[in-house]
Amino acid sequence: MKPSLLNRICARPTGVCWGIGACVLNCLVLTRLVSIASDWQGMFLLLLAAVGTSGLGYYLGIFTCWSWIRPLCGRINGAPLKVGDRVLVLSRRHKGTTACVYEITTGQGGWNLARLDLGSAHREKWTDVFEEYSVLKIH
Repeated sequence: MKPSLLNRICARPTGVCWGIGACVLNCLVLTRLVSIASDWQGMFLLLLAAVGTSGLGYYLGIFTCWSWIRPLCGRINGAPLKVGDRVLVLSRRHKGTTACVYEITTGQGGWNLARLDLGSAHREKWTDVFEEYSVLKIH
C-alpha cells in the first residue's frame, strides 16, 4: 500500500505546526514592512525579517496548533490503533516497514503510543515505540 501525500504530511505534525506558525507570523510582519522594500537594502531587511519570523513561527505553531494538529493527523493516518492492527511506518528509520501492533502504551504526554513487532532486539531496547500519527493503518 502506498501512502497518500496527506498521510506523509500528517506523519510530521511538528512541521505542519511550524508551517502554520511561520505563515501567520510572516503575514503579520511582512505586511507591516513591505513599505520599506523600495530599494535593495529594504529588500534585504525584508528577507531578513522573513527568515527570523519563520524561525519564530515554530514556537507560535507548536504552542497554538499542536493540541489539535496531533490528534487530527493521527485520525487521518488511522488512529486509534489497537493490538493486532497492521501498520506501515511513515517516518523515522523504519520508514516503509510493515508490522503488527503488539501493545498500546501511554506516553508521557498522556496519549497512546503503539509498540510494533519489529523483533526482539527492538523490543528489549524500546526502539519499537511509535506515535499513532507516524504510522498508517493498513486495512
